[in-house]
Formats: sequence, structure tokens, C-alpha cells
Amino acid sequence: MDNVLNTYIYEIKKGTKPLALLTVSNECLDRLLDKITKNGLEYALQKIENKCNIFFGESECVEVVKTFLDKNLSQLSADKDFILGILLGYNRVQQCRRYLNKLNLHPIG
Repeated sequence: MDNVLNTYIYEIKKGTKPLALLTVSNECLDRLLDKITKNGLEYALQKIENKCNIFFGESECVEVVKTFLDKNLSQLSADKDFILGILLGYNRVQQCRRYLNKLNLHPIG
């Protein structure tokens, strides 16, 4: 988990990734949050049973994500799901296909 966290922190600081998401056990949460804050990054938490989603990165992106955390990620509207995917750096074309499918529209091609 530390290698993934270090990679995400590097990408955020270099400006190639504005936001990252890690799903972690509650046991390692404090240690990871400590590293995130020591690197000057903002974060938001979403508790899920015995795990936690940590969203971290640029403060504006984290603020947007905070508006989504009242629901399980699988229950996000098509619009919010699209925004989150784009902020996390997922493939834009695939996110467009996913968005269209969630709206019961079919992408061209």
C-alpha cells in the first residue's frame, strides 16, 4: 500500500493527477493519513464497514468529492460518477461511454 501511496503523492505533486483514491483497512488509516498530511495534501474520508476510502489530492478536487460522500460510490448519479472518474484520471473516452450507459444511451460506434 505504501508504494501505491508514494506513487499517487508523486503524481499529484507533479501535476499529472489531481485526485487519488485508496481503499484501506481501518488499521492502517492513521499511518497513511499522516503521510498524506505531511505532504501537504488535502483528504476526505468515506467509512465503509471495516474499511475506509481515502480521497486525496488538490484541495479543490477534494472539496468536490466531499459533496459526493453522503452515498455509497455505487449509488452516485451518472453526473457525479462521471466527474469522479475524470478527477481520478480514468480514461476519458471510457468515462464518456460509462456515462452514456448510465443514462441508458448508447455511445456511437
